[in-house]
Amino acid sequence: MDDVYVPWPRFDRRVFHLLLDEQQRLLLCGACCRGWTVPQVRLDSGADYLGQATRFLQERFGLRDPRFSALYGLHQSRSDATWESDHPTPSRVFIVHITDEQAENARNAGHSHALWPVPQLRRRRREVFPEGVALLTAGYTEGWLPDGPIELS
Repeated sequence: MDDVYVPWPRFDRRVFHLLLDEQQRLLLCGACCRGWTVPQVRLDSGADYLGQATRFLQERFGLRDPRFSALYGLHQSRSDATWESDHPTPSRVFIVHITDEQAENARNAGHSHALWPVPQLRRRRREVFPEGVALLTAGYTEGWLPDGPIELS
C-alpha cells in the first residue's frame, strides 16, 4: 500500500515567540534541530493564537500574564524540511517582554537556551530559524517595525 505522508496539521500554523528581556536580549533554544530557533508552538487550523501562546509560555517558561506586542507574518517552509509543506503559511510573531530575572530562569531551565543581544543576532542571524525573526528583533529594539506582513525566512 502506497501511503502518502501529509504533515499535521494540513495547513501549518505557528506562533513564534520573541522573548526579549530588559537588556534587549533574545531568548533562543538550541541543539534541538539544525541550530538555534526562537520558542515556537504549532497550532491546528481553528486555534486561538493568543490563548495558546499564553498557555505555552505559562507551561514551558512559567511566565504569568506575559506582556505581548503582536505582529503578523508569513512563514515560507524550506523545500528540504520534509515535515513541513513547502508553501507560505500564516504565522503569528509575538514579541514578549520579560524581566532579566525571567530570562535568566528560562536560560537556566535548559542546557540549550541562550540569550543573544542584538549585535550577536545581526552577526549570526543565518544560524537562527527562521532567519527573519533575528532581523525583526533588531528592528524592534531600534524602534522601527515593517508595515504589513513580513517574510520570516
